Amino acid sequence: MAYKNRLLLTLAAAMLAAGITATAFAAPGNFSVKADELEYDLGSGEAVAKGNVVLMQDGGRATADYAKFNSKSKSGVLTGNVIADRDDAHIVCNEFIVHNENDLSAVGGAMITKAGKSLSSDRVDYYKAREFAETIGGWARLTDSDGSVLNAARIDYNMAQGVANAYGGVDIRSDARSLTASADSAVYKTDNSGYVELIGNAKATQNGNSVAGDKLRLTNTNVAIADGNVDIIYIPEKQPALPGKEKQSADDKALA
Repeated sequence: MAYKNRLLLTLAAAMLAAGITATAFAAPGNFSVKADELEYDLGSGEAVAKGNVVLMQDGGRATADYAKFNSKSKSGVLTGNVIADRDDAHIVCNEFIVHNENDLSAVGGAMITKAGKSLSSDRVDYYKAREFAETIGGWARLTDSDGSVLNAARIDYNMAQGVANAYGGVDIRSDARSLTASADSAVYKTDNSGYVELIGNAKATQNGNSVAGDKLRLTNTNVAIADGNVDIIYIPEKQPALPGKEKQSADDKALA
């Protein structure tokens, strides 16, 4: 019977005119899939979709070149030019692994965007229930809507709290704050506080002023708190001369 179900759907898809997709619906979880070619086992929920694949499940939508999935367990793998949207999360990658309803992995040129913040890496694992993401691979990048960039070897990002923990070769660049910073690791808040804690070989430069130490804490108030082996370079802003002093200086030159 399972083979017959697969065969019927495959034949039905093959008989459709060019430009019309095969579509399968499974009631549990409001799941549907469209593709140029579709093989679907009604009994087990196993399916293989090829060409212009569109999956829709529980309000989420994903497109890919190829997909193998199970509509009952709500798990599967999508490959090729993957774009996925669910709630306010937007994902692009080469391979999209859905482990279950809440846990997924984006692999290959992966980027997850949520609330104006984008986390990129070779692989990003995302846990929807906790709104938590972690990167896997040799590099990671977190960008903000104001153009600020946090680079590191690995980033764990608690999206619910707006806190990123970065590890290895941390580099921060923010044109909006005229800030550059580096450290071995960092705690980086993405809220309006602008809080950054740099840990290990920490250095920050803002408006030409530099501060270095074992640990630095920065905020949007332009206050830097440094601990351990502190080194500060401060360049005072040029202040305009007072009118009275300018006149006095001119008189002094005339008398000389």
